[in-house]
Amino acid sequence: MSKAYILGFMAVLSAVFGAAVCGLHLAAKPRVEHLRQLRTQRAWVEATALAEAGGLDDAAVRRLVEEQMDTTGTLTDPETGRAVPLIKAYEDAARTRLKGYAFPFRGFGFWAPIEGILGVTPDLRRTTGLVILEQQETPGLGGRIAEPIFTQPFARGVTVAPPVRAGQPFLTIRATAPDPAHPDAARHVDAISGATQTCLAMEKLLNEALAGFHRAMAAHPAADPQAAAAHEGD
Repeated sequence: MSKAYILGFMAVLSAVFGAAVCGLHLAAKPRVEHLRQLRTQRAWVEATALAEAGGLDDAAVRRLVEEQMDTTGTLTDPETGRAVPLIKAYEDAARTRLKGYAFPFRGFGFWAPIEGILGVTPDLRRTTGLVILEQQETPGLGGRIAEPIFTQPFARGVTVAPPVRAGQPFLTIRATAPDPAHPDAARHVDAISGATQTCLAMEKLLNEALAGFHRAMAAHPAADPQAAAAHEGD
């Protein structure tokens, strides 16, 4: 068997397998995009406490988003110039009663980027939910930021109103909780044991995201009169 024949055979074989892989990728792409979109929609619903997304089927989630959410808004952080996608959730299909807001965040964790959705009340003072969409932190340690042990406090409500004192964070994620009587106690979230670096990274990226979100909302009072009034009262 000649060397030319072997090389030609390998080239043809590589081309066939390459085409097959590309074909599978293209065929699966719409399905992957559909699942990604549905996962994001579930995160919007859960982060705004519009419903218990885990108990809804796909059709119910899509219906809630279509009827009771406005996902078309985009604000601009006047300090950084970054676009801030704004999701509005309403208690009714007529969209007359605002339930809350949600916005995406993304930043670096200890090992890799972390991406998620954070929900806040209409007056922007308390959280309504946190959903982690992407993370590659250490399983059983930092990876637990996507589990209820870490996300439940955000659903119960963490104070994230603009800090009164200069340099004060919107929230803290620490192993030791402050005294309940301390003015910052409502801003505290318990850190995950053994995941100090991941929790510090989460604290940093959430504070940066909240700062940008509040700046954007303050710069666009027409986004919602209730939120504008909240900022005027700070």
